[in-house]
Amino acid sequence: MVYRKRKLPFGKKITRVTVRIGEPLDFSRYEGMSGDRFVERSITDEIMYEIMTLSGQEYVDVYGATVKKSMDATGASAPDVVARLQPPPDEAADRAPTSLAG
Repeated sequence: MVYRKRKLPFGKKITRVTVRIGEPLDFSRYEGMSGDRFVERSITDEIMYEIMTLSGQEYVDVYGATVKKSMDATGASAPDVVARLQPPPDEAADRAPTSLAG
């Protein structure tokens, strides 16, 4: 969802929400593989990649809880912590999910 604010008369604001709906994802190739954590992680990565594509956000290969814990420990900002925790760009390119759905 993308939020935009628009001014109304008398100083009031309204938030406009844009919802983008992507193509259906097909995970039938994983049929019968439930309970395998690597398969479930692959499915999660594909879903998150599609959300990233639709929302225009950047893929960050770091868990939010890890970022928050590091922010609390160091007092650094989220972008600084993410930059420090993310793998190097050449390694991250190898790990970034590609959409196989559909």
